[in-house]
Amino acid sequence: MMKKFFVMMILSVAILLSGCSNSTVERSENLMGTVITLKATGADAQTAVDESFLAIDTLIKNIFADVKKIEDASASGEFIEVSPDVYKILETSQKFSKLTDGAFDVTCGAAIELWGFRNKNFRVPTDDELADVKNFVGYKHLQLRDGKVRVDKRGVKINLGGVAKGYGVDLVRKIFAEHGICDGLIDFGTSTIFAFGVKKIGIKNPRAENELSAVVELENSALSTSGDYEKFFVANGRRYCHIFNPKTCAPIEFKASSVTVVVDGSVELCATVADILSTAAFVDRERVEKILSQEKIPAKIF
Repeated sequence: MMKKFFVMMILSVAILLSGCSNSTVERSENLMGTVITLKATGADAQTAVDESFLAIDTLIKNIFADVKKIEDASASGEFIEVSPDVYKILETSQKFSKLTDGAFDVTCGAAIELWGFRNKNFRVPTDDELADVKNFVGYKHLQLRDGKVRVDKRGVKINLGGVAKGYGVDLVRKIFAEHGICDGLIDFGTSTIFAFGVKKIGIKNPRAENELSAVVELENSALSTSGDYEKFFVANGRRYCHIFNPKTCAPIEFKASSVTVVVDGSVELCATVADILSTAAFVDRERVEKILSQEKIPAKIF
């Protein structure tokens, strides 16, 4: 009986320890035009990673469906109900469009199409074409009300390329936290990242393949990098990148090739904010630095 008791005790302890032990799960998928890699350590790591990829897939479907609905309804001026995630993306985007005086603007879609960045039929528009497309760009064309959205002019097009990945990172971050992930990395194509715990993140050298320009230590914080080195074309000896100045409706001309913004995890939607601000800082760095100071956002620009 005593021997049986000790065997049962050992089995109980083993079961208890296995339930408390941490496992590490890593998985990568091609989504949002990049390679998304999720790495999580915790007793519920597998579930956290699996749920996260399902949530990302749902987010992508909602973005495509809701943006189409908004644009299709533009002629009627009707407010269209969208998913809570898409509404939050647009709400946060509009907040920072106002703060940056339009340096960040999700209504740049018509200009992006004009230059060929949507279908990769790149071209330099004429002055008349640029003058015309300005009529369809400007964050004030986008209006939000009680979970519903509209654009006030037919031809205004929404492009969430400068914010969607950041929001996706925040969506995963929430799921990881709900499953008690104690250590992990949410990596949306190396350009938008959140680190659970302490991680050293290398920032690419935009002009030297396989080289780093800097190494940043992240601790429970988000990082986003915007640069002219991944999506661009060259015409008449000049480089045109995919980041636009909403006021000129043309690719930005910038003396630096990339901008990195790190935002502390205490900020709500910190990865979304980092994604937006890295794009805005590429357009107007001084304005973004002023916003960080005035709004007391715990963030750094590199």
